[in-house]
Amino acid sequence: MVNEYNDPGCRRRRRLNLSGYLLHSTVNGPGTRAVVWVQGCPLRCKGCFNPASWPFSPAQIIPAEELASRILAADDIDGITFSGGEPFAQAGPLADVAERVIGTGLTVVTYSGYTFEQLASCRDPEYGRLLAATDLLIAGPYRDDLTCSDRYRGSRNQQLIPLSGRIAPELLLPSQAQEHAVEFSIAPDGTITTTGFPPDSMVMQVAARCRGE
Repeated sequence: MVNEYNDPGCRRRRRLNLSGYLLHSTVNGPGTRAVVWVQGCPLRCKGCFNPASWPFSPAQIIPAEELASRILAADDIDGITFSGGEPFAQAGPLADVAERVIGTGLTVVTYSGYTFEQLASCRDPEYGRLLAATDLLIAGPYRDDLTCSDRYRGSRNQQLIPLSGRIAPELLLPSQAQEHAVEFSIAPDGTITTTGFPPDSMVMQVAARCRGE
């Protein structure tokens, strides 16, 4: 069952609680995409790549309208990807963002630890809004016993579900989505953001080099 009240302090507001975002990424869905990582996840899958995003405590608070404006100001992107954390824990404000960007021709990819069946059967209308604004849903909990090398999935049980037909099917073929890709982004203040599915050994090696070891 989807817990419709996993964060009553954050849900049903038009402000997002984010763990971070990037305006350009090539490893979080087809093409070049802005990526939003929400803060807070009730599922807490064993072996999760991003456990720092589990707590619902405030991180980066931003109005949905402001985030949409920043996304729309980005150059040369094909769409936006929602990840986390659990995006459906903040379905309403994310739907606000998605509805704004799809009107300009951008596409929306949404990751969720819930299955499609769980999301579709949920009575919360905000879940329906976010699903309706999503072009590609990547659904299912991460399973560390089913890890795979697919570019867009962490484990084999997760499903790539096209919901709109606006993302070309050939971009989702196995030949186009094989092998995990890793991306490092360096902010002006020197902060390094790692995205994709990097092995722990790679993250530790990069961290050691940044420390000068």
